[in-house]
Amino acid sequence: MSEFHTINHQGITQKFHEEGYAVVKRVISRKTAVDLRQIIELKIDSCAQQLGCLKEDYLTSVSRWVDPSPVTAAVSRVVLEILRQAAHKLIKRPVHLKKMNVICKNAHCTGAVPYHQDISYSPQDPYEFSMWVALNDITEDSSPLEVIPESHLLPLQPAVDFWSPHYEPNVSLKLRAKKLILEAGDAVFFDSRLWHGSGINKDLLSRYALAARWSSEDWKFNQPIPAIQPNFFGLWTSGKMTEDLLAEGLSVLFKRSETDFIKLLDVWMQCLQENSLPFWVDIIRALASFKDLKILHLAHIHHNGGDAVGTVYRNIWEMFLSPLKDYVSAIEMERNLQ
Repeated sequence: MSEFHTINHQGITQKFHEEGYAVVKRVISRKTAVDLRQIIELKIDSCAQQLGCLKEDYLTSVSRWVDPSPVTAAVSRVVLEILRQAAHKLIKRPVHLKKMNVICKNAHCTGAVPYHQDISYSPQDPYEFSMWVALNDITEDSSPLEVIPESHLLPLQPAVDFWSPHYEPNVSLKLRAKKLILEAGDAVFFDSRLWHGSGINKDLLSRYALAARWSSEDWKFNQPIPAIQPNFFGLWTSGKMTEDLLAEGLSVLFKRSETDFIKLLDVWMQCLQENSLPFWVDIIRALASFKDLKILHLAHIHHNGGDAVGTVYRNIWEMFLSPLKDYVSAIEMERNLQ
């Protein structure tokens, strides 16, 4: 049974407003948390089978599922009303769900999520707060949520583009971070302005969490939210840059063209195995990065799946796109000089 009804809501609500976050014990029962993990695992099995790949390969590429998704839909049917009631009691106003995420960190996807403010990623449709529900016991080594207390009172900053190969973490924030050690069923409520993130999953065990985004009745955010500032090959640019570079490279090297992105990836994987390139890449690692990107793209289309930490695009940039770009740029410069 959920223990949420037994707690001092007044004290938790006060902490939430003052520090920007509050931990609530056992919003869902441990049994419900276990049941949800099993439901999610079964859905992930089904998603991998649909794409014709191994579950391990699927989870190497995909670590987040967002509404509408078969993964989040299965979870919502079980706990959405429980979570809504918990959010209502904390905020003391009716709330409505803006978005639900299922997040997975495991042996195949261990990366950190750098500190950021959620509200900066949704300037056109901001939400008030998140509820992050642990579906496993979260230890210091299993990538606990890290929060910066009272950072929701700081001025808003532009969205952090931690997918970019040029991203450098904010070291000063880490000095103030608090790691939240939780039991399965516990929840963290935090303001959408709060700086937060998570570290590397060191114990390599599957760590599942629900992240539900909420706004309360009549909530409006009247402060200006900084405009998104896309970086070189980052969150908002890597998809288009990847497609453009692969199409251009295919034309320059092999005098071929392909407009469908999945077919473009397949053609390149075939070319890498059958042809020598005029620049050096590690073919085995490059092929692996192409495979991961193909799975991620298909999972995005069919399951609204995504890469929570940006590993897939960073890998293909390092393994293949960067040397390809340098080669194509050199060829173009040489042609311009002729």
